[in-house]
Amino acid sequence: MKSFKTLLAAAALAALSVLAFTGCSTTSSDVSENSIFSMESQPIYQLPHDHRFHRGDTYIHNDYQEWQYFTVLGRDKITGDEVSIFICPFHQGWVESHEGRSNLFHYAFTNLATEEFHGAFTIFEGEYTGVAGDPYKEDFFFEYHISGNTGEMNIHYDYATETWRYFGSSDIVNDYNTAYDFDISWTVEAPGYTPGAYHGLENIGWDAKGAGYRHNPETMAGLSRYIQVPRGVIVNGSFTVDGREYDIEGDVWYEHQWGNFRNVQAGNYFWGYMRMEDGTAFTWRQYYIGEGWDTYDTGMTRFQVIRPDNSVEYAFGPSFTYTPTEIWTSPKSGKTYPWNGVMESPLGTFYFDTPLKEQETMSAVGEAYIEGYGQIRTGGPDGPIVGKGFVEMVDMDPEVYPFQDLPEEEIFMDFSKINR
Repeated sequence: MKSFKTLLAAAALAALSVLAFTGCSTTSSDVSENSIFSMESQPIYQLPHDHRFHRGDTYIHNDYQEWQYFTVLGRDKITGDEVSIFICPFHQGWVESHEGRSNLFHYAFTNLATEEFHGAFTIFEGEYTGVAGDPYKEDFFFEYHISGNTGEMNIHYDYATETWRYFGSSDIVNDYNTAYDFDISWTVEAPGYTPGAYHGLENIGWDAKGAGYRHNPETMAGLSRYIQVPRGVIVNGSFTVDGREYDIEGDVWYEHQWGNFRNVQAGNYFWGYMRMEDGTAFTWRQYYIGEGWDTYDTGMTRFQVIRPDNSVEYAFGPSFTYTPTEIWTSPKSGKTYPWNGVMESPLGTFYFDTPLKEQETMSAVGEAYIEGYGQIRTGGPDGPIVGKGFVEMVDMDPEVYPFQDLPEEEIFMDFSKINR
């Protein structure tokens, strides 16, 4: 078994203690009679248990949200075209009619060689079905399936080989949907699974049961968990979109978030990751206060770097800032996006842009947003490209976004203060 399956990642906590991930939970047969003190790092996640979708009384709330997604930066082995892919099963809320979640699916596909973008947002009625093995054993696995008049979606995970497989199809075609048929599998590489934020949590939001911010880790009220895989590799990459068949190879970035929380921060945010030529990777999330992209909220900013030796470092607050130098307005939706700008980071100064701005897809609340390829340069906006990655940009209509009538001090939280 790979070494990172028993010690998958470490992250600095507020008190500089160590957070460790465990592959299988300890059973009584593993405990020595002489082990009267706990010497192991204490996990806040249980892997592989938490790879499964989360159900039960704790998550029967309209605040429940869970999504896992992966992106691919790679190329078509048939033509050599450079491509990016985004695959995202999404679960949200509680639907009384079928006593289950609202089950959504997003994808985004960019061919940089032909400057094509395709995306889709589909809703599956009903609930996922499937089977799973014993998560305490080495042969643990699970698989999910859901289908309907929108098509189908399937997910399979194998713990012994750390292999994920996603496959599905849909024939819906409209302004924001292109028919798709894909079957992609990939394997996890070191450093394995890491926390998405330095304290292991993200999106600490508003508790709907009372004013202000009240949180409960037993019910996940106002909280979410967030893990990611900074490095994965494609095993099989079959993707058919707009009638063209692709055979994809490339690198994977995976994230999984779940909890009972509402995002009460400003609707505008900029998330992304970059893979640099020297083997370094980094990821960030930058929230903006109010409408537009003028004022960022340092208290909600996070930054993470994954070194070539697989060590992971975290930063927050003003350590990372993104200042737009050009705001692009979509002719399709009228939304604005900061497609050109300057990144100030612990790794230095970079200049962000993209060769293809029109990479919009549809969201769960009927709002267009960006899921697409981006890149960074050094030395200036026309300097050499030193990193390639994937980004998400959201320009949310304040009338659609919840809780905008709350006082500003109740909407914006300062992570740099409350999580130290």
